Order: sequence, then structure tokens, then C-alpha cells
Amino acid sequence: MKIGIISDTHNNLDITRRALELFREQGAGLVVHAGDLTSPKMLELFRGFDCRFVLGNGDIDVEELNRAAGVLGFGCIEEYCEFEADGKRFILFHGNNVPMFRDAVASGKYDYIIKGHTHFFENYTSGRTRIINPGSLYSSDEYSVAVLDTESDRVEMFRIATE
Repeated sequence: MKIGIISDTHNNLDITRRALELFREQGAGLVVHAGDLTSPKMLELFRGFDCRFVLGNGDIDVEELNRAAGVLGFGCIEEYCEFEADGKRFILFHGNNVPMFRDAVASGKYDYIIKGHTHFFENYTSGRTRIINPGSLYSSDEYSVAVLDTESDRVEMFRIATE
């Protein structure tokens, strides 16, 4: 299964549209957003995708985000999300809660930890766990997302052009 990984979109509608088009082209069966949508209008862009979302430190209006997510059929957006996909265990969170990150890594119970917050791409392993940060689509030298292929355990970073 291919999973599109995105974070820190911060209302950057045009760049987020480009990233989602790339996920379509790559055949992503699931899209995960590691926080900092920052407004409910961003959720509209994700229609037609199977998605998981979590809250980031820039997601201030949690009630409005959750109302919009419910209307669109995405369910509740919380601080973290644990799920399974293609027989693999995931935890998704923003990354600003450092103790949560350390606990997730130390637990050894996840195949993948997906986070954002730093606006920098990361792809490394700790023990048996792969940690992925797709980078950012806002306030960064380069905008990037990632695609994970769970069958091959391959992570590919894609730069998203600003023009």
C-alpha cells in the first residue's frame, strides 16, 4: 500500500492541492496529515481520499476543525492517532510533544511513527521502527511531502514546486 504523508500545511491551499495531486499520481491509498492544518477549509481539499488527521500546535480552533471533519466523514481529529494499514502498526502525531515521541520510540510497538512540526524531512529507523517526517508545505526553504510504500518499506520524499 502507498501512503501519502503530509504535514504543516498551514492554510497553504495551492501548494496542498499540488501535493494531493502528486499523491493521486503515486496511487496513494491512504493520506495521513501530521498536524497544523490550521483551518477547517483545508479539510475540503482532502475529499475523495481515505485520510487520518491529527492536531498540531497551530490548530487552535479544535471544535471547528472537528465539526468540519465530521461533516466530511473524516471522524474526530485528536492529538494522536494509532492505526493499522497493510498489516503494519502506525502512530501519527504532530511531534511537538517530545515525551510522547520518546515513549512511542521506546515502546517498540510501532512499525512506523509519523510526525511533523519541525518543517524538515526525516526518514530514519530506531530499533525496528521507521520514523518519518514529510517536511512542510509552509515556512520552509523547500516544500516537501513523502510517500511510503509499506510493501517495500521505501520512503520517497517529493519536493512540491511553488510555481
